[in-house]
Amino acid sequence: MDKKILAIFDCEENYAYRLMDFIGEKMNLPFEVYVFTNEEKFYSCIRIKEIECLLISESAYKEEVETLKIPHIIILSESGKNLNKTLHHINKYQSSENILHEIMEYYTDQSEAVPATFRTGLKKMQVIGIYSPIKRCLQTTFSLTFGQMLARKYRTLYLNFESYSGFSQMLSRSFQSDISDLMYYFECAREKLSYRLESIVETVNGLDFVPPAQLYQNLAGIKGEQWIDLFHEMDRTTEYEFLLLDLTEGVLDLWDVLRSCDRVYTISRDDGLAKAKIEQYERALEAMDYGDISAKTTKWKLPIFQELPARFEELTYGELAAYIKRQVFPELLGTRD
Repeated sequence: MDKKILAIFDCEENYAYRLMDFIGEKMNLPFEVYVFTNEEKFYSCIRIKEIECLLISESAYKEEVETLKIPHIIILSESGKNLNKTLHHINKYQSSENILHEIMEYYTDQSEAVPATFRTGLKKMQVIGIYSPIKRCLQTTFSLTFGQMLARKYRTLYLNFESYSGFSQMLSRSFQSDISDLMYYFECAREKLSYRLESIVETVNGLDFVPPAQLYQNLAGIKGEQWIDLFHEMDRTTEYEFLLLDLTEGVLDLWDVLRSCDRVYTISRDDGLAKAKIEQYERALEAMDYGDISAKTTKWKLPIFQELPARFEELTYGELAAYIKRQVFPELLGTRD
């Protein structure tokens, strides 16, 4: 499939090429990125190339641009003045990640039809469900550490299903969309999933994640089969190699979701109450004909750590990271990795 052209026209050369490099690293975008820092070269290219989306700085903008046959024009606002209120404006002076989110949100909303995307690699995305009936067992800390370390070599997406994740507070970020919005958009227009993901996905220390639900009630009515359908579509249309699911009892049809995973990791402990909970959980699986979940489950008995990093970005340093490197990675990837 020939990709459509996203053109960046900005006379600030360093800015334009940094933005191009960032967007170019995103493997599943529908665009081939062109950069122009010279007006003459831009208008010369327009005569021979069809540009789908133009990102043009306020200082480079001229009314003549509107006469060109470009379906989507976005102005990178520098002064805050509206050059043309009918065109879409985004703030130039923000992170490249935020700019890409706004581009993809605008393009996905405005485009009635988008080019289909398909996985280019032959390997299937591995889905790893992480769930334990034991509370306060470091499940999310383990998941985030594991995900960030995995993301150093493999394209990895992390989804958190906690009722109160605290992500926004821990990362000092506000999120415009979350996992409930992703499911809503998927149900409305599944063919746009890979593009919508690019408008929602955030990154921490190299690990992509969809922000957890701000209101857990928004997930209450989503059935397990809907989640499984979403995961299958991610496998079909994105380049992610691993999908990590940080699961809780709040997920409707939890056991069906666990059954759909390639692997399940359960955090366990040696104390009597923890053992009793694990035993009750496993007996319940057997009683309800979900014993195959136990067969694909690996239980990890985490040691007592003297100290754990307080910030998400620091989790890949310390005792837990060393444990994952020494114990979990060989089991998942083999000793060669």
